Amino acid sequence: IHGCCVLQRCIAHSNGPHRDKLITQISRNGLLLAQDPFGNYVVQYIIELKVNSGNLLSQFKGHNVHLSMQKFSSHVVEKCLKHFAESRSQIIRELTYVVHFEQLLQNPFANYVIQSALVVTKGPLHASLVDAVRPHTILRTSPYCKRIFSRNLLKK
Repeated sequence: IHGCCVLQRCIAHSNGPHRDKLITQISRNGLLLAQDPFGNYVVQYIIELKVNSGNLLSQFKGHNVHLSMQKFSSHVVEKCLKHFAESRSQIIRELTYVVHFEQLLQNPFANYVIQSALVVTKGPLHASLVDAVRPHTILRTSPYCKRIFSRNLLKK
């Protein structure tokens, strides 16, 4: 059994101060663990629990573009978008304000983050993301951009 599975079981089967301490320590190292091939699973698990999320989210602030472009941490950013509605605008602002947004659209991992963002957002936030994507329709033939342009994600 990998250490990440052991940690998840420890969190699941503990309570009170022991559980809180475990979650706090993992959260303190969230930025590093999110980028780890196994640690990212523990971070995703904590995100799904929605416990002590402030510490975790504050570590990701300012790093969402970098995290989105990596294989393991991109899943963590997707989980944040799904489970933390209050952090969506911060994440999307970071993604859309990047100088070379088209590179995110074409990135093998960030394109999934953008797809997830398009799925979970509504209203003005969704519109701002659509406005950032639309000028890049020339990329619709790119292998990673195809899904963004073909899944009706830009119509909500």
